[in-house]
Amino acid sequence: MTATPAAAAPLPPVPEADAGRPLQDLLKVHCYGCGALNERGLQIKSCWEGDTLVCRWTPKPHHIGPPGHVYGGLIASVVDCHAIWAAIGRQCREAGIALADGPPPFVYVTGRLTVNYLKPTPIDGPMVVSARVVEHGARKSLVHCEVRHGDLLCATAEVIAVRVARAGATTEPA
Repeated sequence: MTATPAAAAPLPPVPEADAGRPLQDLLKVHCYGCGALNERGLQIKSCWEGDTLVCRWTPKPHHIGPPGHVYGGLIASVVDCHAIWAAIGRQCREAGIALADGPPPFVYVTGRLTVNYLKPTPIDGPMVVSARVVEHGARKSLVHCEVRHGDLLCATAEVIAVRVARAGATTEPA
């Protein structure tokens, strides 16, 4: 993968039309994890804080795994969707595309998801998932994520996000 190292220059600013808004409110989809249009889904919200995409999501009692803790598969689902949004968001920022203006001609899909569970994640409050694209190429991005509950680092993850043309798109930017 031809990549830009993590120490590269900061990303261009978020387009003004998108600033301060969750990406999922700008581009509404039906995805189980992140879709604003899926009333039964998790409906995570991801917002830029500088060059880091941050998701604050509170699990519900039925998201329980071991007593008092979030089900690990659900953590993976939240990480997966959030990391994909980080890749989409980075590409949009680099290309000067505002999601508020409509869907871009590409999407990203998960090529690989690796979650390292460090501590059980308590279910009694919000999880904070942070994502940074640490390598970015023409077709693939490597996204690093951390899952926290308060000050407790509960999990780290790496996601390879693969860029593909959006169904029905007539052009794909280089």
